[in-house]
Amino acid sequence: MANFSFALRLAFGLLPKTEKIENDRKQLIDEYNRLEEFKKSDTLKTFNKLQEYVDSAEFKKIKSDVTSLKYADSEYYKKEQQYIALEKDKRVKNYFSVSQSADLKRFESAANSDALKRMKELAETVNSADFQQAKSDKSNPEKMAECKSLQQEYKSLTKNSEIKFWTKYQKKSAYKMYVETSNSSLIADYEELKAYVNSEEFKSQKAYLLDKDRFSKTDEAKREQQFIEMQNSEEIKWYQATVNSNKFDELKAWKLTFEDNFDETKVDEQKWMNSFFWGKMMLNDRYVLAGDKQYYTDNKNVDIKNSVLSIVTKKEKATGKVWDAKHGFFTQDFDYTSGLLSTANSFRQQYGRFEAKIKINAEAPVYQAFWLKGENKEPEIDIFKYNIKKGQMQLSAYNKGAAAGNKFGGSGLAKDFFIYTVDWSSDKISWKINGYEVASATNNINEPLFIMLSAGLNKDADNLPAAMQVDWVRCYEKA
Repeated sequence: MANFSFALRLAFGLLPKTEKIENDRKQLIDEYNRLEEFKKSDTLKTFNKLQEYVDSAEFKKIKSDVTSLKYADSEYYKKEQQYIALEKDKRVKNYFSVSQSADLKRFESAANSDALKRMKELAETVNSADFQQAKSDKSNPEKMAECKSLQQEYKSLTKNSEIKFWTKYQKKSAYKMYVETSNSSLIADYEELKAYVNSEEFKSQKAYLLDKDRFSKTDEAKREQQFIEMQNSEEIKWYQATVNSNKFDELKAWKLTFEDNFDETKVDEQKWMNSFFWGKMMLNDRYVLAGDKQYYTDNKNVDIKNSVLSIVTKKEKATGKVWDAKHGFFTQDFDYTSGLLSTANSFRQQYGRFEAKIKINAEAPVYQAFWLKGENKEPEIDIFKYNIKKGQMQLSAYNKGAAAGNKFGGSGLAKDFFIYTVDWSSDKISWKINGYEVASATNNINEPLFIMLSAGLNKDADNLPAAMQVDWVRCYEKA
């Protein structure tokens, strides 16, 4: 059913597009790298410090203390109310009314006059016992005359309008209250409070306590506002939505162990050898297997253009070694050439993900292969072998004479590049094309394998040259 489902998906264009898979992966990697860089950024450090501060008990207390302040609860309000009460006090009002009146000035003028002084002196005299006796002593007419003159002067002064005003004014209740208030601390208290409520300090503090937006003018509020602005920024929103998401789980689950994007103009010989492992080890030469129609050249059939590796099968003469299980190595002439690349000298891995972006060539009988090999005939994992039989895609695993995997018609895969993957774990081998599982098998392979890319012929062909194209090769292990 898996193969049938895959064929339908491929036929109806329902298989994820290679370009989309790569673009999505690139965007994911770019976003992941952006996330890792952002974790180290000054912006995030600033944001985290601000968040730590606005979440702290210190900040919350300061904000609560400032926002909960009420003018009516303050000492400033109490002082102002005391001032208002004194300003309305009838004694204070009377004091200032009297102190600023013309009558008080007239009264004080009269009180300081020579006439009042003289009247007081005469009053003391005429009311004395000696004066009363002298006034009636007929034996001393001169003295009597003097007393009479003084008494007339005194009487005349008591009729003086200013002295009469003075005498009457000092008996008024308003003046008496004025005098009583003058002799108390009331006016001094009033003047002190008046100066206080009219001071710049008082006005400033009153305005501050009445300001409903006072917290917004503090340094704490500025830091809180900076935090809010940063929290609402697209960058921080993206970070918070991304940092704990599972979108990178698959990416983080794998660690890259091998990669070649074929960015140079020739094969990297530090990564790839162009022969079978034992040929290099025993002969320091290339060879092919008995029955192969092609000979593997020294990278003459491997070409890199625009970061794409091509393994080209050609119709051309060549001479090289053949390995036959019965006859051993011997030299043979060939009518065809092709290429083989192996990481046997540079890279081997047991378990993990092995994948490559490849465009196969549908021209049978040219076969192409992306496979994993050990030093012996088995074990072997064919991530794919195409055209071993015409149009057939073969996904296989071999070990100890046992085979597992699947086969299906794969000519539709020749239309474009596809990503061919094997996920190999201790208990399972899974084959995928563009992320869609097309086969699986229980794993019984437990040794490191190396990568091989190859193309060739098992019978004569005229439709040549034919190329298998490889955009990249990557391997991963579980992180």
